[in-house]
Amino acid sequence: MPDDSTAASSGPRSGGADRAVLVVPVNDVERLAALCALARLQASAVPVPGVGCVLVPDRPAETEAGAARLSRLVRGADVLVVRRSGDRDTGAAWRGGLRGAVDVDAPLLLANWPAAVEGLLAGELDPARAGGVRSTAGSRVRVALRLLSGPRRWS
Repeated sequence: MPDDSTAASSGPRSGGADRAVLVVPVNDVERLAALCALARLQASAVPVPGVGCVLVPDRPAETEAGAARLSRLVRGADVLVVRRSGDRDTGAAWRGGLRGAVDVDAPLLLANWPAAVEGLLAGELDPARAGGVRSTAGSRVRVALRLLSGPRRWS
């Protein structure tokens, strides 16, 4: 996998299992993990400089529903879903619990984001080996409620 200073390629992919990541413009990985607990989204939250945090869902089939729930909590920001199916990358934006009317250009985003995002999407980068990773599993609801009662600063 290329280092973070190079753009991720968006050319043809080899076949394989479907994978998905959620890119959330939140820089505080602890706060995002707590919000994911409230949204009932089990994932690994990985801070990636330049994009905020990338969530790698434990159950990719529930990615869209998790993005909808999470986008209601992360007000004023888009939750981007990038999905890889075989040799095709697709994307969608969620805001306020609703999917955007126009799909996002996943290959263009991947070409401009740090290579770590594509590494997580491709399964080449294990979230557990990325620095600063937090699991959203477990009881973080109390932490989330405390964070939500404070000022709304997502970055």
